[in-house]
Amino acid sequence: MNSPVIERLISEAINDRPKATTAPMNLYIYNSKLVCGARIVMPKDAKFVAYVPPNCLEQGFNDKEWKLIVQKVNQVTNSRHPDDNQPKEMSEIKQFKQTRFVVTGAQGTGAQGRHLVDNERRREQRLYYRRPMWYSESSNKTRYKGQMVDVSSCGLAFTCCVTEQNPLVTKQQITTRIDVPIFGTDRNYDMVRFDRTGRICRVEKVNSSTHRIALQFTQSLPFKPAEQGLPNSVMEQKLATI
Repeated sequence: MNSPVIERLISEAINDRPKATTAPMNLYIYNSKLVCGARIVMPKDAKFVAYVPPNCLEQGFNDKEWKLIVQKVNQVTNSRHPDDNQPKEMSEIKQFKQTRFVVTGAQGTGAQGRHLVDNERRREQRLYYRRPMWYSESSNKTRYKGQMVDVSSCGLAFTCCVTEQNPLVTKQQITTRIDVPIFGTDRNYDMVRFDRTGRICRVEKVNSSTHRIALQFTQSLPFKPAEQGLPNSVMEQKLATI
């Protein structure tokens, strides 16, 4: 699993962290998943990865911090069991690499906590890739550039620079122009352009100049980008070269 994928999954776990708590937030690996939560609700065998200070919750990590935390994730997932000093089973490592990082909070890690986490998982997978996209308040307004993060048939997430001249707020309606890959049976793909209007569901600050926008389409795409009969890992590996 390459560094950009780990960075993206860590960002997801932190974005989905419990909000109704003042306890210090840490990253742990537990049951083949990355967990962002407080130590008090972590089981004893959860493996500590890193402390996430408040400024990183608000602004994100800098390049040096990303490098260190990615190295630690790789180190922990490939470490040996402390009790028997034997290498991890490959199936466990594979499961970790293929699992979407989830978050647990004040509900704990018992059956109730697991049930809440399961309910929060998206019903449709999302396809993750980086590609320029454009958006505007309506089709005849100034068009601004953003960077795609992920897409499903119902919506997308993208990052952009939000300024006073270009404000974006929750519940605002915007028009987007995006390029979405359609894969063939030979595992090759063509980029198809779509214009979609949508409603902003969430605006999150990544750093002082960048925000992450979650958008829900008013008209769904005619297919599910992440569910095209190929493993997500294959599609994301192909798209990593664009």
